[in-house]
Parts: sequence; structure tokens; C-alpha cells
Amino acid sequence: MKKKEFSLYSLFIWFLAISFYFYEFYLRIFPATVSKNIMESLHLSLEEFAALGSAYYISYSIMQLPAGMLLDRFKFRILIVGAVSLCAGGTLLYSISDSFYLAYFSRLIIGIGSSFGFVGLMIVTLSWFKPKYFAFLLGCGQFVGAIGPLFAGGPTIYLLKKANEDWRLLFVWVAIFGFVLTVLIGMFLKEKPLPKGKIKFINHQRSLIKDIKGLLKKKEVWLTLTYAGTVYVSLPILGAYWGVSYLESKGIERGASATIISMIWIGLAIGGPLFGKLSDYYRIRKPFIVFSGAVGVLVSPFIIFSSSINPYFLGSLFFLIGIAGSGQNLSFAIMTENTTKALSGTALGLNNMGIMGIAATIPLLVTALIRTNAVETSYTVSSYQSGLILIPVCFLISLLIALFGIRETFCRNQNAVHPVKVR
Repeated sequence: MKKKEFSLYSLFIWFLAISFYFYEFYLRIFPATVSKNIMESLHLSLEEFAALGSAYYISYSIMQLPAGMLLDRFKFRILIVGAVSLCAGGTLLYSISDSFYLAYFSRLIIGIGSSFGFVGLMIVTLSWFKPKYFAFLLGCGQFVGAIGPLFAGGPTIYLLKKANEDWRLLFVWVAIFGFVLTVLIGMFLKEKPLPKGKIKFINHQRSLIKDIKGLLKKKEVWLTLTYAGTVYVSLPILGAYWGVSYLESKGIERGASATIISMIWIGLAIGGPLFGKLSDYYRIRKPFIVFSGAVGVLVSPFIIFSSSINPYFLGSLFFLIGIAGSGQNLSFAIMTENTTKALSGTALGLNNMGIMGIAATIPLLVTALIRTNAVETSYTVSSYQSGLILIPVCFLISLLIALFGIRETFCRNQNAVHPVKVR
């Protein structure tokens, strides 16, 4: 009798991991939706608020490699429980912040906890399901995770109104949700039991430095993480930093602007599982990552230079940007296919560190360009355009890497011996 490859219990475990990813993704984005309230309350400048956004990405990216190595060596339940509690605690601390420095510190804490979200989801997926489903399930995970940024748009504005524009109360509600999630994950998240008669050996004597050096010597690792970071960075630039403000400068109301920006995350939610499923089905990766970069190169100039304020037209453009950003989903599959199974968590963490490292630095450069081209203290459409011009540049870099740098893996581990049929 053929054994089921998906069980309700394994899907429940997977859903718990996705719930954390949903939560940390929401925490990543939603302060941008209430940016004006936070800036007025804490008396922040544009640069200071951008620094708060970068604080999350800095600690998140720095922690990716340690998170991956820890998940390679220890049980993920304890690590993920601790990570969710850090997210919730950091959010609660943000709600009582009365200065830039305390808010900055709280965002660093949230970033540290969030660093286990996506890598943890990948490790749970690798643990509970066969490798051939990895890209598809990861795409499905991103579909659910992308609902977090969707909630960070219109629904969050609605909740803010219910809270009488009190952003601190809103943060308290979000923190309470995190603490409830911590309890649920602590109670139910488990490792996959080993089959009878099998023993799992973990080599704790393995040299961490040697592992990292081995990964960093691989050209494929550098090309993959650079591709992933440059194809993805437009999403935080537009979705977490300046997308809403840019559309407001064109005369679009804030609620409508947030709704239009949320189309990015719908595109990511659809593109992730779609590319994963098609890539797994056809046993190829390269055409899909090339397509992602090409879509970004073609679409992003219209977002920056089009004078249209038609919400349907703009929504379609932002949706396609989300589709383009979905290419980073396949970078994780490519990364695991270019490394050994023992280093999968470390490699995935390194890839995510590259993505978030680029997401932490490029927006600061965008902000500096916007500030430099501001008219006195006001930020016009042309001010934003001067910074957002970096988006098509990043997409072009990703396209060139996909075309000429990354090799096709045919969905197989490049470090394993594969049987060849001989006629």
C-alpha cells in the first residue's frame, strides 16, 4: 500500500510554521502604514523613520546565518518559540517607546526574532516533506505569509481608526496576538519522528567556521543570493518604505494608496507557489528566474515615470512587481540544490541574509536620494522618482545574473550522485 506523502498532522505542523512567518512578515511591513502617526508622535524626521525600518532588516540579516546554523544543530521547536516571543515582546516595547532610540532598539529585537521565521519554515518543510515538494510548498508558504503585508494595508488602517488613531494601542493588539501564537507553537510544534529502526546522528564537533568558509567559496552561492536580493529589494522599498508616500505625493488618498501597494503582496502570494509548482513540474529553475527579472525590468519604469493615477492601472503594475519579486522564492531551492543536506539550514540562512542585507542597505540609499532632491522640506513626485530609479537598476542586475551567472540545476542536488539510465 502506497504511503501518503501528505498527512493532516504534517500539514498542521507546517501551518504553525507558516503562522509565525505570517506574523513576522506583518511586523516587517505594518509600521509603514502608520508612518505619519509614529513620526508625529515620536517627532521623527524622514531619515530617522527610515533608520527605524532598516533596524529590523539589519538585525534580521545579521541573524540569518546564526539562525540557520542553530536550526541545523538543535530542535526547531524551542528556537521558534523563543523567536516568536521576541517578536511579541519587541512589539510591546515599541508600543511604549517615547524616543527614537527605544523604538530603534525594539525594532532590532523584532528583527532578531523574525530572523527565524522564514528559515524555520524552510527547515520544517524539509523535515516533514520530501525535497521534490520543497519549491512548491515554499511558494505556498509565501502565499500565506504574503497575507501579512495585505493585512498591513487596508485592514490595519481600519483597525487604526477603530483605535481612534492610537498607533500605540494597535501595537499592543499586535503584541497580544504574538504571545497567543507563542503559546500555540510551544504546545503543538514538533519534530518529525524518525522511522522505526533509524537513528539520527548530529555532528556537533563540525567546525562552524569551516562550514561557512566552504559555502562562501562557492560561486553559485554568491550569484544566487545576489540574484535573490536584487530581484526582491523593490518589494520592501515600495511595500515597507516609500510606496504609500510616493502615491500620496501623486494626489492619491492614503487608504487607496495602501490598497494599491498591497497588490505587490498579492502578486508575491500568487507568483511564489505558481513558479514553485511549474518549476518542480518541468524540473527546471532558470527560465523562471530569468522571467522574474525581465518582468521587473519592463514594469518598474512605468511605476516610476507614468503620470497615470488610475488605481486599476497602478494596481496592475504593482501586482506585476510582486510577480517579479517571486523569483527569490526559487533562489532557496537553487541554494539547497547547490549545497549538502547537512548544511541546508546554514545555506538557506545565508541566502536570506543576502536578501535582507540588500533590503537593509538599498532603501537607505533610496531615502538619501529622495532627501537630496527634496524641495526645501517637501517631497514631490520628482523627489521620489530620483530615489526609486534604483529599482529598475536592481532588476537589471538580477536579470543579468539569471541569464549569465546561475546554472540550471534541473531540480537535483548538484553534490549528490544520481543514477543514469543506460540503454
